[in-house]
Amino acid sequence: MSKRECSSKKKKLLEHWHKIAILLALYDLIVVAASYLFALWLRFDCHFSQIPEIYLSAWLKFLPIYLAASLVVFWFFHLYQSIWRFASFVELKRVIFATLTLGVFHTVFITLLFQRMPISYYIIGIAVQFALTVLIRFSYRFILLERSRRTKNPPSRVMLI
Repeated sequence: MSKRECSSKKKKLLEHWHKIAILLALYDLIVVAASYLFALWLRFDCHFSQIPEIYLSAWLKFLPIYLAASLVVFWFFHLYQSIWRFASFVELKRVIFATLTLGVFHTVFITLLFQRMPISYYIIGIAVQFALTVLIRFSYRFILLERSRRTKNPPSRVMLI
């Protein structure tokens, strides 16, 4: 393989991982926004109409701040620089620390800037955010492991009489 071909291959691989990181960041934005809205919805008996306007308003006003902080914190903890097909305990620790950092940030700043929310809002929001963040990152590894397991051990054919 020539030097030019090798360079071209590396460039394509890098472009691929940049696209994956952008898609992952978009997913993260949806997750961090939806997790706390889901927490409010769950807190008020799964009836959107029962959520008091003051809580919805506080969530909505805080959302842009929280989205920006989430991207910064996830970038700081290297959640967009990892190769997720090799996801391990190190990445799990990064997700845990990033989620805890964001949970503290969310709790402190929404309370100070806008409105004190129900306690269950904070707990459920952090839990859902963590679960969905881990799910997307480790599902990629799980799918690759399952694929490789199936190709290594193809099912044996048996004839039943």
